[in-house]
Amino acid sequence: MMRLKSSVNSIQKVQFIFISILFLLNLTQALTLPLIDDEAYYWVWSKRLDFGYFDHPPMVAVFIKLGYALFPNMLGVRIVSALSNVLFYILWIYILKPKTLQENYLLLGLLGSSAIFQGLGFISTPDTPLLLFGTFFLWRWKEFLCIQNFKTTFLLALSMALTMYSKYQGIIIIVCAILPSIPILFKNKWFYLSILFSIILYSPHLYWQYISNWPSVRYHIYERTQKVVKGFLPGEWLLGILVISNPLLIYFYFKSLIIKSNFKDLLWVKSLQWVSIGSIIFFGFFSFSRKIQPQWNLVVYMALIPLCFLFYRKKISKYLLRICYFSLFLFIVIRISFLSPIIISYTPMYKIKKFVLHAEEVNRGIAVFERYQKAALFNFYTQKPSVALQIYTHRKSQYDLWNSENYLNGKNITFFGLEHTSNHFILDESNKKEYYKYISNFHSYSNISCQINFNKSYLDSAKILHLYLKWQNPYEKNFILENNSALEGGIMLTDKKSLEPKIFLPFAQSIQILHGNSDEKLFLFDLSSCAANQYRIYIVIKPCGISGKNISEGMNINISNL
Repeated sequence: MMRLKSSVNSIQKVQFIFISILFLLNLTQALTLPLIDDEAYYWVWSKRLDFGYFDHPPMVAVFIKLGYALFPNMLGVRIVSALSNVLFYILWIYILKPKTLQENYLLLGLLGSSAIFQGLGFISTPDTPLLLFGTFFLWRWKEFLCIQNFKTTFLLALSMALTMYSKYQGIIIIVCAILPSIPILFKNKWFYLSILFSIILYSPHLYWQYISNWPSVRYHIYERTQKVVKGFLPGEWLLGILVISNPLLIYFYFKSLIIKSNFKDLLWVKSLQWVSIGSIIFFGFFSFSRKIQPQWNLVVYMALIPLCFLFYRKKISKYLLRICYFSLFLFIVIRISFLSPIIISYTPMYKIKKFVLHAEEVNRGIAVFERYQKAALFNFYTQKPSVALQIYTHRKSQYDLWNSENYLNGKNITFFGLEHTSNHFILDESNKKEYYKYISNFHSYSNISCQINFNKSYLDSAKILHLYLKWQNPYEKNFILENNSALEGGIMLTDKKSLEPKIFLPFAQSIQILHGNSDEKLFLFDLSSCAANQYRIYIVIKPCGISGKNISEGMNINISNL
């Protein structure tokens, strides 16, 4: 009895030391390493809490809001994420319950030697709450499979809602975990009640999507796939899935995934297998049509690493333990090295911070950037207002959903962008020239839109483009589009695959855009001097001589040498 108590105390002592060291390291890096660009973007969200945002659910903004209320600095942006990382480790210790010191070392080694789990300890992105609440769901699903009552049903529903409020990839975890149990739970009333309760808890976000015209759905399903990325995308996905966790453990990971064993909680273990395999199949399939970011594969390892522990806990491999703790030692050494100001100065986060502080030195009025991340970083580091203007080289963002351009109308601004709009520039984080232009009394009129009649528009044999256009002007005034004026318009020819801008051709004559909807009119463009290529054409307006914005859907044309 005394020996058993001593063993339990030793296990808990090791766990406490491990988690304490990790948490202190997370806090130190949260204080010293400059924000990554997306963290600042989510910080901007946290200043205007809502049930949803342009490309993600709101949980990351809630995390940042809570932390920043306590510490209005970088630590505040990251403190809740650091705490949630600790809770993630504690949850898996509670769920898997290592009974011996060897099992304890195995579990902590597997969790601690994963790069993605280490990284999410000191940065605030949607993956951080997903890691916590996805684990919370897997725990509640395990309990629900054993006992079905009101308590387990409600907690399961809550865990599903929190997972979905974290990141949309959470649906993969939920669906894949549930699928192997459908034949058993098909007639179970508690199962259907959990689904109903989770939908009710998630309904504020669904309603927000509805009243906002489903921006996240349109972006992730349609807009994100328009740009064709060069390279062999499935190969890049495979590389990403290998490097985000621990490539030295791939053999052990996947051996535990494919070999059958007898487990006490067989149904729950099947859920872990289905989450891992289902995530791999899902992202592997879509990797042929779009770029899969490495961190999306987080959902694979959230189930695969616990599965690996369950497989090896009865017969612990000494090679597995050695690799785990060699990797853990390596990660800690690397992370400690990043506490050095010299090494930090070489990071992209430091360089982009240096850029926005330099931008503040030349800024007059409101700073406006073509990249939403730079606008957010400027806002964070200077505590001064800044806005992102969506232009034809960049995607939409939350700034567009807030219609932030209206805030700029009538104000003095400094616009920063890569297009040569003036003779003034500073060097950006990549050592490229970022031009800036002072504009007084700025007006963008970005809500003007244009419809191309695709059925009637065509390119003739003489390479004259016939465009039938109809304008929509929601403003209470008329406008004139003309060259070298405050509002210039034309067509932008972009490469059909990369969407890289190639040629801008202004309208040949001045165009009056009346309030309301205009009649359809024909416009001609001579493309005979354009190089042979497959293009996608957009109608663009350029306010005050700065980079323009697409105001139409794209039209594909093919210019050949014949």
